[in-house]
Amino acid sequence: MRPLPAETLLSWALDELDRAGAIYGIPREAFWVPAPDVPYRSDLFGHPLGTPVGPAAGPHTQLAQNIVAAWLCGGRFIELKTVQIMDELDIPRPCIDMEDEGYNVEWSQELRLDQSAGEYVKAWVLVHVLHRHLGFPGQVETVFNMSVGYNLDGIRSGRMTAFMDRLTDAADEIAELQKCLRAQFPRVAEIEIPGRIADSVTLSTMHGCPPDEIEKIGRYLLEERGVHTYIKLNPTLLGKDEVLGILHHALGFREIEIPNQVFDHDLQYDRAVALLRELRAVARERGLAFGVKLSNTLAMANHKRYLPGDEVYMSGRALYPITMTLFHRLEEEFAGDLPVSFAGGADSVNVATVLACGAQTVTAASDLLKPGGYGRLRDWLTKLGAAMERRGARNLAELAADRRRALAQAAADATSDPRYHKAAFPHGLPKTERSLTAFDCIAAPCVEKCPIGQDVPEYAWAIAHGDLDQALAVVLARNPLPGILGYICTHVCETRCTRNTYEEPVAIRALKRVAFDGGREPELRPAPPTGRRVAVIGGGPAGLSAAYFLALSGVGVTVFEAGDQLGGMPALAPAFRIPQAVIDRDVGRVRNLGVELRPRSPVREAPERLLEQGFDAVFVAVGLPADARLGIPREDGPGVFGAVDFLRRVRRGEAVAVGPRVVVVGGGNVAMDAARTAARLAGRPVTVAYRRSRAEMPADRDELEELLLEGNEVLEQVAPVEIVRRDGRVVTLRLVRTELGPPGEDGRRAFAAVPGSEFDLPADTVIVAVGQRADAPFLGGSRIARTADGRIRVDAATGRASADPVYAGGDLVRGAATIVAACADGRRAAEAICRDLGVPFRSIPVPGAVLSPAGIRAVKVARTQREGRCATPTLPADRRGGWDLVEAPLTPDAARAEALRCLQCSSVCDKCVEVCPNRANFAWTVEPVRWAVPVVADRGGTPVVVGEEPFVLAQGRQIAHVVDLCNECGNCGTFCVHQGRPFLDKPRLYLDPHEFRRAGGPGFHVAGGGIVMRQDGREARLSGPDPWAYEDDEIVAVLDRVFRPRELRLKRALKGPKSLRPAAEMAILLTGLEGTVWVGGCRG
Repeated sequence: MRPLPAETLLSWALDELDRAGAIYGIPREAFWVPAPDVPYRSDLFGHPLGTPVGPAAGPHTQLAQNIVAAWLCGGRFIELKTVQIMDELDIPRPCIDMEDEGYNVEWSQELRLDQSAGEYVKAWVLVHVLHRHLGFPGQVETVFNMSVGYNLDGIRSGRMTAFMDRLTDAADEIAELQKCLRAQFPRVAEIEIPGRIADSVTLSTMHGCPPDEIEKIGRYLLEERGVHTYIKLNPTLLGKDEVLGILHHALGFREIEIPNQVFDHDLQYDRAVALLRELRAVARERGLAFGVKLSNTLAMANHKRYLPGDEVYMSGRALYPITMTLFHRLEEEFAGDLPVSFAGGADSVNVATVLACGAQTVTAASDLLKPGGYGRLRDWLTKLGAAMERRGARNLAELAADRRRALAQAAADATSDPRYHKAAFPHGLPKTERSLTAFDCIAAPCVEKCPIGQDVPEYAWAIAHGDLDQALAVVLARNPLPGILGYICTHVCETRCTRNTYEEPVAIRALKRVAFDGGREPELRPAPPTGRRVAVIGGGPAGLSAAYFLALSGVGVTVFEAGDQLGGMPALAPAFRIPQAVIDRDVGRVRNLGVELRPRSPVREAPERLLEQGFDAVFVAVGLPADARLGIPREDGPGVFGAVDFLRRVRRGEAVAVGPRVVVVGGGNVAMDAARTAARLAGRPVTVAYRRSRAEMPADRDELEELLLEGNEVLEQVAPVEIVRRDGRVVTLRLVRTELGPPGEDGRRAFAAVPGSEFDLPADTVIVAVGQRADAPFLGGSRIARTADGRIRVDAATGRASADPVYAGGDLVRGAATIVAACADGRRAAEAICRDLGVPFRSIPVPGAVLSPAGIRAVKVARTQREGRCATPTLPADRRGGWDLVEAPLTPDAARAEALRCLQCSSVCDKCVEVCPNRANFAWTVEPVRWAVPVVADRGGTPVVVGEEPFVLAQGRQIAHVVDLCNECGNCGTFCVHQGRPFLDKPRLYLDPHEFRRAGGPGFHVAGGGIVMRQDGREARLSGPDPWAYEDDEIVAVLDRVFRPRELRLKRALKGPKSLRPAAEMAILLTGLEGTVWVGGCRG
């Protein structure tokens, strides 16, 4: 990492603004534009302050471009990164982990003191220049706040004194910079830039710094330096019991461990109060401001082991309730007479609350390190302004008019608000399983997670623009059962929605239902008949899916279904979850393609016999229709039901008698359906008994929540051992308590019975929902291989089950799985069958969303904003006694609003750009290409083209990495949607030719109209494009614009065939960077 000259920084900003409507990767639409009437404008330290928010001392205030980026998005209180006398530290890498609550091991500047001061001066000049260039009204109204540490000797040293002197009076240095910038911005000389950059300081001390030392430093800053002074306090002031009580018990972060010495060595509360009173008095004597910064990060043991070392520092949402509690205690201690600058889990949701509690300024690092990056500050201000308008507050003083009451309430709310609890981030980061590649990395994690690859962003885009017909057409391209999956899909896609790193995932299933309910069925035109015939055994989701895609491909299909109704497990789902008409419409769509559906037609012989009857292939998709058993005494008999059989009988309309005391054994989705159905039949709540903890129940979270909302009970960590009967009737279910061991491969903990813990639970009806088993006697004479539990073994890529053209899918292959996984199996088999029969597979093209440059900028602005999920309307709990549909569709307006929350991840990503504080990753555009790159061989010293290698660049938006700006913090790797690290895996561009030579690793350097690449210690050069001239240590090649060879010359003998793919990669990079500051195309 190295600083860039001010001229380069200004060229970068102005050229990117002209070319792309952005500065440092931030679109102009995300800039905060000052206005004279904003209610949150204030004064601080005698200076006007345009907004009370900004970046905290940290990664966002180390380099000049970082500070400018924060300023562009509305940060007007800039806490400069903490500096100290030891300025040649070796910071371990990676140093930042922002997956959820934040952790870091980076605590001081990585530049030398003189470099840090230079960056702050450049930033000060640049914000004044850009304020003028962007046409912003009024004054800059920005306060730079120094941050210094960590002991008195260091702060009083000559070099630290020179640093503070330089920021106190930089008039001469600013004048020199104005001269340098005049060539690019002639009006720079007209801009009045104050020479005093900072007259305030925040003191940051090491954990364990003695209180007397802190007081001496404070006195020095106030008495000798004469600067407004704030003392940064540690959250450990609350004491171990309170801090861990909040983290472990109130919030659920039980994995966090904080050694005793962290609390023992830190400043204690009573001494802190005395120290603050003394320094406050000193400040008042000198007419200076004095206050506190709440709070520092929280030191703790490195429990995640992602970052190096034994200790890490926590920040982010888990710190907010602790910091608010400390804020409240100090507010009461000082009766509201202690100015506070707040940092500790601040974000756009709570910024208005914090300011209403009386904080003068609010800063953050953790929030700005997440997707959306610096742009989140603008969202802070949008939401702050809206909150002030709702409250009728004309200024910040009116907002905080009742600050002590507001703070008492906010501190109490912070520990109970679910958004700060561990469980509020249940799904982890939205990532794919793919490795990150140098090019073409844009991918929607929700699509990758969906078994059928449903094109979620595309149908969300259509709904957002009011085209439900288009939305349904997009859904049907990959999804043969949009109704069933729109009502009762397990929607695993939502666990990988990018919105999970903001607030809540997009309601993807609800949007699919909107498309199904409101879109007109498109005309599906099958390919002409091929004369091929396929038998499908089983009319559930897998069978219907295979039939759908085979029929579209012109294959004749007959579906044999043993039951009297098609649809499989979805047809057993309770009517309050899915209407029969929805299932009928999905089944009818398959029938309308010409598929012959044969209900009440069980197959009784081996599938191979169907081949003998003239079918060209067979797909076995019978599922797991039978209930698994408990295997405990007296399980057989009246009063005990298998859950599948129970649901089937209820759905048929049979009169199923249950008693008033129903116990459902199991913890999956079938158990949830059975329990909610039984409660309606019994007219009272039921009990669900599960052998592990609630957190490990396999049921979907929303299904469990609905169960509990309807008044039912979950009894955790119990296992059935016996059914007790009296006169043949069930009277109790005997249970034993279980204890849990370490997690297994599936992440759930093993369980064991606790000896002597048996107890009886009164019951007159027991419903067993502990899994399902195969019931396929027709496989007895088949050559199909099966597992010990009766499942079919298949080829994972094709679903083929034997040497015969017999295929299988669904639960009979996977075990009990999801509807959408069964649909995926059906399509997989259909593709394989078509391929094996020589039939073209009919793939319906998906009309994708094509985003214009303005559309991309709009998406990037949306990525800076928290937008709460539109609640799906549901029946109140007290109206759920019958079979009315519980979940209603989204209204048209709500559907459009929810669809607009989709961040269009299949069209634009840029996460690594957004989360990089240093702006080291940048997006560039290039026309997609499809080239046939020559493969050259040595034939007796003559180069001969012996083949071609396809080189395809499918996406017009790519990412490159500027090595000079990177400190390898690792944050881009955290949020990259793939398994990779952009700062290593993307093309690595070196600006400094000397550093390019010195580094030795892979990378690129652009100079002299060409590009140099180094890979595996070998260099290659390319210039062009008409023609492309390529040279490495083995070959010289001249190629036309589309990489057809014109001339080839060997420099030495080749050991084998050599592809010129590196030349194509260099050409793409050189083309995409043309005209940018990185290749010398800037003004001046």
